[in-house]
Amino acid sequence: MNATTITSLTDRLGSRTLPEDHLAAATASLDLHHACAAAGLNLSVLPGVEHPGQVDLGSVGPETAVALTRMIRRTIKDALRASERLRAAICTHELDMPEPYVHRGQIVLGEIPLTTADRLVGLLGGPQPDPDVELSYWPEAQLLIKRLCQAFKQATHGGFLDPQFHPDCLRCQSDAALACGSIPVMTARRLARALERQPRTAA
Repeated sequence: MNATTITSLTDRLGSRTLPEDHLAAATASLDLHHACAAAGLNLSVLPGVEHPGQVDLGSVGPETAVALTRMIRRTIKDALRASERLRAAICTHELDMPEPYVHRGQIVLGEIPLTTADRLVGLLGGPQPDPDVELSYWPEAQLLIKRLCQAFKQATHGGFLDPQFHPDCLRCQSDAALACGSIPVMTARRLARALERQPRTAA
């Protein structure tokens, strides 16, 4: 496909007669086509036909898909390294939590069991509660969130964490947990460093 394929759409109809979203799709298609061509990617980029106002990327061969994957990963190299470093630190301390992963340029922490969150507070230098406290009770869970946020902020030099408490659910048979969302790459790197400094402890 060459640039004429796309530009001819506006040449024939006239840019003033195209709805704004259609014109935006044509412009974006042309820009992406030029970028792919410059990068040597055989991508057939066109304004959407079945879905006007959208950009149709079409089908690509496996070689193009592999090349595109490599290019994208190069642009998020720092984020991927930070997530891998944090994953290794989590494994070292045998923390029962999902493996962190990269999404939209940030590091996703996911849902953390309350007992794991409590251990994380200790590893980050925060205060520990009475061992007989039932963390799944609402007041204690809110105190846990406060302790975790304070320890997290101190360990990551100002990093922000906004956990959401999810109580036990009898319907789906899931235990109470804290949904910790995602954090910036720099914060993830500092969190990993803070965990790396702590001696390994058994779960």
